[in-house]
Amino acid sequence: NNLSDYGKDMFNRMQDAAKRMQTLIQDLLAYSRTNTAERRFETIDLNEIIAEVKEDLKEELKEKHATIEANQLCDADIIPFQFRQLMHNLIGNSLKFSNPAQPPHIKIKCEIANGIKFNNEKLSSQKKYCHISVSDNGIGFEPQYSEKIFEVFQRLHGKNEYNGTGIGLSIVKKIVENHHGIITANGELNKGATFDIYIPA
Repeated sequence: NNLSDYGKDMFNRMQDAAKRMQTLIQDLLAYSRTNTAERRFETIDLNEIIAEVKEDLKEELKEKHATIEANQLCDADIIPFQFRQLMHNLIGNSLKFSNPAQPPHIKIKCEIANGIKFNNEKLSSQKKYCHISVSDNGIGFEPQYSEKIFEVFQRLHGKNEYNGTGIGLSIVKKIVENHHGIITANGELNKGATFDIYIPA
């Protein structure tokens, strides 16, 4: 109470900086844990994973009037807690980078087929993959950033526009690699983004 307006402003700035540092440390720990964590694969119904993530993000979904469309998801051979983190990060990003003019709509699809069907040169044509796509109607991004957004600390927006540390998608990529898979991103400014994940089936 004894602080001047200038002193209060500086104090608030210090608190904000400390919160950002705490978030950064937590994200860095999550990133490092994806390297060292036990990798026990289980065959899991992806509907279960999505239901858990929806419960985790219930408040944000409600606040933004968001809908998640996830029909007929398949079973996948995954590390459950890592894949939960992956979906949490992707859905969380869709909510964070939503278009203020319309409620977020997130579509999650799943398909198992041979690599040749997916038109991706990084896949083995005769090997079976589980293809999971997560798309939204958010602010999207310029196509030239489709590789860069997976880099650690890469941010396409200033911290004043959107909070975050620039590590979330790096964690997603690392988890996909732990599943011996690949992930690609496609976006268009103000027309949403799509993330395609391919893991061996």
